[in-house]
Amino acid sequence: MLIACRDCAAIQQLPPPPRPGRLACRNCGRVLESTVGRSLDAALACSVATLLLLFPATFLSGLTVHIAGATQSTRLFSGILELWREGWPLTAVALGLFGIVLPFARFALLSATLAAIRSGVRGPWVGAAFRHCETLDLWAMSDVLLIGAGIGYGRVASQTRVDVDAGGWCLVAAAMMTMLTRATLERRAVWRRLETPPSEARPDSVACTGCELVVPPELEGRRCPRCAAPIHRRRPRALARCAALTAATWVLAPIAYGYPMSQFWRAGVPTSHTVIDGVLLLFQNGFWFFGVVIFLVSVVFPFTKLVGLTWFLLSIRRGWSGRPRLKAELYRFVDDVGRWSVLDPFTVMVFTPMVQLGQLGHFTIMGGAEAFLATVVLSMLAARALDPRLIWDAATPGAVASAGPPAARAAVAA
Repeated sequence: MLIACRDCAAIQQLPPPPRPGRLACRNCGRVLESTVGRSLDAALACSVATLLLLFPATFLSGLTVHIAGATQSTRLFSGILELWREGWPLTAVALGLFGIVLPFARFALLSATLAAIRSGVRGPWVGAAFRHCETLDLWAMSDVLLIGAGIGYGRVASQTRVDVDAGGWCLVAAAMMTMLTRATLERRAVWRRLETPPSEARPDSVACTGCELVVPPELEGRRCPRCAAPIHRRRPRALARCAALTAATWVLAPIAYGYPMSQFWRAGVPTSHTVIDGVLLLFQNGFWFFGVVIFLVSVVFPFTKLVGLTWFLLSIRRGWSGRPRLKAELYRFVDDVGRWSVLDPFTVMVFTPMVQLGQLGHFTIMGGAEAFLATVVLSMLAARALDPRLIWDAATPGAVASAGPPAARAAVAA
């Protein structure tokens, strides 16, 4: 199987993977294929189970709060409705997409795609559908929502009684099945099932970044025959788009961290909480583990992303050729952990509708929540806008003329 690594563009002949074992790119170290705990049948079963669990998780009561003889039950979409009522429609739409709509879309499409592949269907739509599933994986955040719900639960449960209802347990199960689906699905095994007639590696070959198929240069600017992704030797305007998105994130960062995300009213007296205040509050109430998690995903990871993206941009622009493998590993980290920074907005979304008891006590959303969510989304888009192959072009002058540097032509078992 001839592929070109999507991170460094190195053309490699991929042999059948060892069992158990994995194949890694000799050039940049990216894992190309793994057979450890991977199975298309298991992934299909987990995907269908996740899709079925999402229905009760969304529409049944998730949590019930008991305060001073009053009770308040919430569903998964209660926080989204509360955000909309308080005048934050963009935040409501974004969190509704990430937490509810896109998980349904991803697992419905993934279930249909894997079922078609298992049944031997090889229509042109199958490769395109699986590529879209891979794209949705970044934005469908049931697993992130679960951790956010747990932290929101902890914030309120430290003060009063909170019961987990049927919808809440279904959300736990759906999020666990989401992670199991990701752990059992090997994308390379899918592309092997959809393999097109092999092409030869030529000095001017072009690589598809959707499925890593090596195609003749005549297909540049057209659609990939396997996954229907647009084929470009390097993504058009990747550097400019990444730079604009990264700059916008830097500009919004002081607002996101300096302005309150939420405000708690008790007996008519407001108390505001920034991102850092929320972390300190978790430590003060004994939820130190959640405090560490929020600090990592809301402070450490976002600034690591910004510094990393800035380093990549400067390296490409100025032709800094040093440490390309380190940059590739950091890029993969930045791309993978970006979604977890939505944890804090999800936490606010969950606990806000739990405490809406009029003058007795209630939460309101503040502008810091929308600014913080904007920085997370912009930085995720910036990471996806950047073409990581440009990092290797800077390290290997002239490599852009071909699909990849000639130094790495084979995958190795690891």
